[in-house]
Amino acid sequence: MKTSNIRSIKLFDSEKKISFAIALVIWLTMYLTGWSRIYIRGTSGVDMECSLLHLVFLYFLVHHTKHFIINIRDDKYKTALYIASAYFILNIIILLLTWPGLIRFDDLLCFSCIREYTFYVWQHFITALYYLLCMKTLPFATGLIIIQVYIIALIVGYSISSIAFAYVDDIRSRKILIVLLFLSVNFLPVMSYSLSGYRIALYSFFELLFIAEIITIKKQDGIIEKDRLTGLVILCIILAVWRSEGIYYIILFPVLLMFIKDKIEKKTSIIFYCAVVAIISMLMVKLNNIAISSNDYSITATFMPLPELVINADKERDKEILSEMDKVINLNVIYQNPNESAEKLFWDKDLIKKGYSNADYKNYIRAYLKLVFRHPLTAFKPMWNNFLASAGITTIENGYPLLRSNLYVYDILFEEQSEMDRLIDENILPHTELYEYKKQPLTKKGWDNIDSIFKKPINRKLRTAVTRIIAGINSRGRVTILYRIFWNFFIPLILVMICFIYKILKRDWFIAAVILLVLCRTALVFVTSSAPYLMYYIPAYMSAYILSFFIIFMIFYKSTKPLNNS
Repeated sequence: MKTSNIRSIKLFDSEKKISFAIALVIWLTMYLTGWSRIYIRGTSGVDMECSLLHLVFLYFLVHHTKHFIINIRDDKYKTALYIASAYFILNIIILLLTWPGLIRFDDLLCFSCIREYTFYVWQHFITALYYLLCMKTLPFATGLIIIQVYIIALIVGYSISSIAFAYVDDIRSRKILIVLLFLSVNFLPVMSYSLSGYRIALYSFFELLFIAEIITIKKQDGIIEKDRLTGLVILCIILAVWRSEGIYYIILFPVLLMFIKDKIEKKTSIIFYCAVVAIISMLMVKLNNIAISSNDYSITATFMPLPELVINADKERDKEILSEMDKVINLNVIYQNPNESAEKLFWDKDLIKKGYSNADYKNYIRAYLKLVFRHPLTAFKPMWNNFLASAGITTIENGYPLLRSNLYVYDILFEEQSEMDRLIDENILPHTELYEYKKQPLTKKGWDNIDSIFKKPINRKLRTAVTRIIAGINSRGRVTILYRIFWNFFIPLILVMICFIYKILKRDWFIAAVILLVLCRTALVFVTSSAPYLMYYIPAYMSAYILSFFIIFMIFYKSTKPLNNS
């Protein structure tokens, strides 16, 4: 590997030095005034390291904001600033209406842990660090969402403007493309997570940024800067490790680089950058497993078909396989609760045994895969049903959404009972099998225990009304047309698959490879998802719409280009 690849990257040019100086002043002010410690009351042995990371975080925010401003005379950046401003204003207005945000139970766990300066790594250590850095910057719970909306706004502005200016010369047509892409990043499911603390939101927009960079680099003339290539590497690592199903980026990254190799300096080793992505990604995966102190999270990827596989396995033929699995999974728990999902058994019945070894875990995975290949239809059926529910196709029963679909984005932060409980108690929702999904208002209790300023909604009734609109559910628990259109993954999936076939027929292998980013994620989530949540598909959902709208627009644009030029 060539050391020149590293040496040629300038860490600090004059612009970066100014950004660092500004960030340093802000950082010192926050620490000297105690601002960065307002929310956090615990202590940590890694406080110094986290403080330095906070400085890096502030530098990132300052530098990218300043980069927009100093390039304002460039039409591309001026447009990017307009798009970013529009996104930020729109989402901040929705945030104010739904204040303190569409916070879920997992968010509360992260907030509670950071309050005590401990890291809740079940959602990945990157998520825990992200929460910490946001709480040091804006020390109240909704501060994290404000920072997130700001970061996303920068990404949206830069990405959409870059794509539009790279591919469309006609100003009027460019505006149409910008509007189409802008709409797709504000569809209701995307918005519902952008206004929460879930990692899936920022992750989805990092994927948008990666796609925008790849397809604009392919279009541009000349050689790209080393800084830009390094940025792609960092993005790829984040996308590969922040969610476990993103590991396929390690494989697709070299493929995509080969398509843009003519934009990379000949003396630059592509193998070097690919090796960096692979090595760092694998190390970070290992580090997160160590932080979790077990392989329990990885095992959840086997949960969806697990009960049916175990119950329907041949006790004689599959005896050895079941024996290996029983060292990690308590099979008796499944036998005693045949109608329960593995996820529910995991949280309520201690499905995973304690103290299993790493060798036991590896043997379990091998045994699980053997059982899947021996009984493929048995495994496929629950995966398919889970996919249909996640995609918004079968989450409806007699016109009512099932609670287990995670459709209820409006939480119970300020209510004495959940929305499902209210519907049942008021005899609006029938006492069917849905009743077993009644839950205690754990989210409300968790939110009450979060010691943070600005906790109360601006208007409670308005908050409920707006969040119901986002969820696509009315006050009687019925789904609306908004749900059927927007909480539906099949629409963008079918669109992007048609575009994929079209690009294959046109021998546009590059865009076809980019679409594979969406299709590979969909396939991996399909086989590893443990619950029927659209959340798992949000990156694919948004990227599918972005790519589909872009490809369809370009087909019409190219067909009318002579007319536009005239």
